[in-house]
Amino acid sequence: MKKAFLCLIITLCLFGCQTKPTTEEILRTQTEHFLELTDTLPVMPEDLFDDAKTLEERTALAEDWAAQLQDYLSPVMTDKAIEAFVANRMPEGFNRFLGFEETMQTQDCRQISNVEKLSGGDYDVTVTYTADEQTVKLLLNFKETADGWRITSLRRR
Repeated sequence: MKKAFLCLIITLCLFGCQTKPTTEEILRTQTEHFLELTDTLPVMPEDLFDDAKTLEERTALAEDWAAQLQDYLSPVMTDKAIEAFVANRMPEGFNRFLGFEETMQTQDCRQISNVEKLSGGDYDVTVTYTADEQTVKLLLNFKETADGWRITSLRRR
C-alpha cells in the first residue's frame, strides 16, 4: 500500500513539474505553423478576374476569399498583419514574393535560422530559404497578444 501511494505521489510530481515551453520554442512552433499554412493557402477564386462577372459579384468573391484567409491565418497572425498580407497579394503567390517559381515546393529548402528578442519585447524570427544558388531570408516579427504570440509583420530580406 505504501509503495503504491509513493508511486502515485512521484507520478503526480512528475506531471506537475513539467516545464513550460520557452518563448523561443513557442515562436519556432508558431513559425512552422505559419509556413505550413502558406503551403496550403485558400486559392484566389478564378472568377475574380472574369469580365463576365459584375463588379458587385467580383467584390463579393474578393471579400469571401479575404474572410477565408482571415480565418485561416488568424491562429498565427494579427488582423492587421493579415490585412497587409492580403493587400500585398502575397496569398496568390507567396513563392513569387520570396523570389521563387510559383510551382516550386519550398518545404525542403527552408529552415528557421534565428530567433532574436528585440528591445521592445517583440521577437524577430528569421526563416532562411536556400534553393539552387539562391538564398532568401524571410523575417517574421512576433508580438505577444491576448491570444498568444502572433506575427505582426513579415518582410523579405
